[in-house]
Amino acid sequence: MMLATLCASSLLFSPAQAASVGNVFVSYVDGSPRYASERLDASYRLFIRGKTVRTKSGASGRNGTRGTAPGTRSRASQQEGRRQLAPLIAHFARLHQVAPELVAAVIAVESGFNIAAVSPAGAVGAMQLMPATAARYGVSKRMDPAQNVDAGVRHLKDLLAQHGGNVALALAAYNAGQGAVARNGDRIPPYRETMLYVPAVLSAVARGNRP
Repeated sequence: MMLATLCASSLLFSPAQAASVGNVFVSYVDGSPRYASERLDASYRLFIRGKTVRTKSGASGRNGTRGTAPGTRSRASQQEGRRQLAPLIAHFARLHQVAPELVAAVIAVESGFNIAAVSPAGAVGAMQLMPATAARYGVSKRMDPAQNVDAGVRHLKDLLAQHGGNVALALAAYNAGQGAVARNGDRIPPYRETMLYVPAVLSAVARGNRP
């Protein structure tokens, strides 16, 4: 596979300290690939090398800051988050054969491209994974950008398959849960949040996911 330069995570460093960000590691210990943004154990090897950047003091760590809703983040923050996540989006969208524009749109609406986002309901990361969804896809660290995007794209792919490629229904299931869609006769559930969410993601796709 083609290697790409990634910028998918940030840590807390002293002023102007150089750091390598965006590394992706892979483990095949169980026969299938498991991705992470750090070497979780000896079975993980470097898969994609990140970039060395200079960070400022006070940068929020992905383990120490609660995320904010997309609408409360500045345009500059969203643009920087999108720049950092772009290689991960491209890689996992290609790997799992989901349109990258759709993945980026989901992330834009879910978290505003914030890898540290945490919702009141307990969803975390760029793709806002709930604990049950993370467990289903073998995620050990939901806040890990590579694991988060990988599982989120796989989940989206499964929902698209379940709904015969109907993007609107897949998005409704991503937001409200597959059970809610099924209980409403395979229609978008009449929940205000979901009825706003689906057109918001579709609009983000149409406008190129600009924050």
